[in-house]
Amino acid sequence: MDKEKSPPFILRLLCTIYLFLSLLMQWLITWLVQTVYIIVAYPFTTNERRQDICGHIFRFISFVGMDVLNPFWEVRVLNKFPKTENKKVIVMMNHLSGADPFVAIRSMLPRDGSWIAKDELFRVPLGGWSMANAGDLAVKFKNKKEGFQTVKGSVGPMMEEARKKLRRGRMLCVFPEGIRSKNPEGPLNPFRPGFFSLAIDEGAVIVPLAISGTERLWPRGSPVMNAATAYFSFGEPIDCSKYSNAEELMQYTWDIISGIRDSHPDRVEFLKSTKKVE
Repeated sequence: MDKEKSPPFILRLLCTIYLFLSLLMQWLITWLVQTVYIIVAYPFTTNERRQDICGHIFRFISFVGMDVLNPFWEVRVLNKFPKTENKKVIVMMNHLSGADPFVAIRSMLPRDGSWIAKDELFRVPLGGWSMANAGDLAVKFKNKKEGFQTVKGSVGPMMEEARKKLRRGRMLCVFPEGIRSKNPEGPLNPFRPGFFSLAIDEGAVIVPLAISGTERLWPRGSPVMNAATAYFSFGEPIDCSKYSNAEELMQYTWDIISGIRDSHPDRVEFLKSTKKVE
């Protein structure tokens, strides 16, 4: 089956039913395994260590369910995670779809990190509880009518938690656009500066990750999923200790991710087709 072509509706419906049921089972298993682990390990481990292990549990079960045992989605990693000596690592990636966090796992394994996500996801039964157990960090947004601005006074405490995680060697996984792109075929959304400032302050490295095709797996605003292929490519680590200006670092990272993304096979075909139309 050619996953790049739009599949018939009946196949999309089967894909959606299968993946939603799979997701529910994954979250249930994840939460149960995490809960048992927390109870057993509580007397012997720190809270940070328990969160890290719960993160590995969450991501591994998600990888198996949404990737390995998923007959509808194909994930291709074109450039693997680069080596870096710096223990303070922030993965920065563009955001196209609700599928992104699930299918990006393949590109990062065996590594795991704390993901930055909107706070409403943490209220989802089982899945949100599993994210909280894993120590993922919530960004509090205002409602959509106010343009997804963050709630005043909420960013500072979250960034301090992120700083603590970096300092103890916990990788951070960030979507610097803040929200999924409304125009996935167009250029990336502007990046938000918060985590770039943190990266400079901490002398961290940014590992850029370009994503394409996930907008076909699970289109934004649609409950219906598709059979399709997604592409992932890492760029070379960016040494943030060489920067003093967050805006400059942010623009450089935006350019790198954009350039890598446009080298993906699906993007090459798309850009060729748009030139022909012009």
